Amino acid sequence: MPTIDPTQLQKVFGNIQLEPDAIAECQSICQSFGLAANELFIRWQTFVINRHGGDAGILPTRERILAVRAMLQQERDRRSTQRSTQASQTVKLTRNKERAQYDKNSVEGLLYNMVTGSQEQPPRTPQSVKRVGLLKGNASALRGRSMASPMSPSVFAEPSPSALRYSKRTNIGRVEDVLHSDLPPLQLPEPRPALVVSDLSANFTEDSSGDESDEEDKETKAPGAPAKRMRFMFEKLGTRTETINKRIERMALDVKAEYGITALANPTYPHQNEVTAVGRIVNINLDDAAAPISSDSLFLETSRRLGNGRRIMLNVQAAPSFSLFPGQVVAVEGKNLKGSEFAVSQFRPLPQLQHVGASDRLDTIEPFDAVVASGPYTLSDNFDYEPLRDLVDHIIAARPSLVLLLGPFVSETHPMLRDGQVDLMPDEIFQSQVAPHLNRLREALASRIYLVPSPDDLCLPYASFPQPALRREHLARIGLSEGINSLANPAQISVNGVNIAVSTMDTLFHLVKEEVSRLPALSDRLPRLAWHLVEQRHFYPLATPPAGCAGILASQDVMLRMLAAPDILIVPSQLRQFARVHENVVLLNPGHLSKGLSGGTFAKLAVHAAKSNETSSTMLGTSSRPFPAEFTSVEIKRI
Repeated sequence: MPTIDPTQLQKVFGNIQLEPDAIAECQSICQSFGLAANELFIRWQTFVINRHGGDAGILPTRERILAVRAMLQQERDRRSTQRSTQASQTVKLTRNKERAQYDKNSVEGLLYNMVTGSQEQPPRTPQSVKRVGLLKGNASALRGRSMASPMSPSVFAEPSPSALRYSKRTNIGRVEDVLHSDLPPLQLPEPRPALVVSDLSANFTEDSSGDESDEEDKETKAPGAPAKRMRFMFEKLGTRTETINKRIERMALDVKAEYGITALANPTYPHQNEVTAVGRIVNINLDDAAAPISSDSLFLETSRRLGNGRRIMLNVQAAPSFSLFPGQVVAVEGKNLKGSEFAVSQFRPLPQLQHVGASDRLDTIEPFDAVVASGPYTLSDNFDYEPLRDLVDHIIAARPSLVLLLGPFVSETHPMLRDGQVDLMPDEIFQSQVAPHLNRLREALASRIYLVPSPDDLCLPYASFPQPALRREHLARIGLSEGINSLANPAQISVNGVNIAVSTMDTLFHLVKEEVSRLPALSDRLPRLAWHLVEQRHFYPLATPPAGCAGILASQDVMLRMLAAPDILIVPSQLRQFARVHENVVLLNPGHLSKGLSGGTFAKLAVHAAKSNETSSTMLGTSSRPFPAEFTSVEIKRI
């Protein structure tokens, strides 16, 4: 691979000035690992997030670039080890296949009989080496299968090596992050008071559609008509563009009201004086279409009414502070002297959604506690679901008022499913491995238990985002008893008057690769990514999801909009777990219960008793807050 030009490296790193020795090391890494400049920059961002918590002040010195090289070398060694292991397993399987005998009731057995003319039933195929540890101890769940098949495991060997390491872990219960540790442990009276829970997103039904002109949709929405399934990949281009246009228009109206502006300007026209405009951030790199976003590739896209949908280049050199990503709706103030670019003097803060007012809540916020966990719930080399088993044991002992279990439960990214090492259907895995634990939890507690689906779930009927709540019939079909309910994804629920918003889409991980910032108001990067969702009033404000991710249904954009400012925002991500408060909103990433071959984290949340119109002292005096966030404590613990 040719040597990377230093100017190209400096361009992708943006405002970060690289020292000559750091540039030389970057060139050497690109040469050794076959990376382009933008790919190296993404590895650098990953290093900063993992080692320094996303601190924007970390500079790429030669020592840190050497640490990036070590990280890349470890990844290469790990891939090499995996390839050699897979090659050895393939040899074993090939030898077994040559000696395989087939059941006459299977497809392979029928073909075998057609070739040999034999009508006798040969012996069953031996259990494959690759299925060691799969569905251990659940042979009884499979005896009811009507047709014996060599594709169904019937022999369950000893646990996998990672399961043994997991059982001997020493970090059980270790607190990884805490919010408001000064609050005393929550003591609830016995018997536990009943929760007042209402689903604010219950209007999301399968027959909702954004295409009002379709006669079929009108017939579906008629009284008594059957529910119409969500039409993934059948959206019209006009539906998506109309959704984008409406997002810009809604924010433009609120900006005008917030700042008392008579009329917003068209940023694509020349302006000699300072004007305010509203539009959507677009990343367009004229030299390299695949290059990541930078301060030199920013464009502002207008709505049809405010600028005929045209785009104008943004010059942000004079802007003192910003945090931008493609798809973000912003209010900019500046000039367009020549008509070719809009020079931004500042990005105006967007007006925020109001919290649910004190008059709309209960007189006091009744205390409650909750356990929040997010999948995957099993290790990456088996389907024994040990972390889920331990989580259920912990919940039964803690007896929380509310349990929120977020998908995926049977993840499409599980290595054994991706590599074809599992012969059971996803519904069968859920029914035999997941449902017994959840039913045991239901029998032991009177707590409210809610499941939130995930686009990565293979046992659920919808792979797009957003997703409707699962019907009771589907929950029964996969083995769940009465009392275990489902919410939509995303979901907005009110618990004892506290507005909780939940989304299982890993929006934070998608944002971290697309954000460009300079001295942002919220310096802690991971909470800032979560705050973007609140500021944009949207559960997926990015322009487009990355390749390989679930599609975003523009026709169901109404379910991606926040109805009110959440009091607690729960956004699980593979990024580092955190619990923070910003602008009176609790931002929570509980992490994943399982991380590869080891256990992960979950969150324990407690809302203490407080008056819903509690006042606080500020530099400007006292202010009334509908939700006192300082009375909410969070512990993120190791399973």
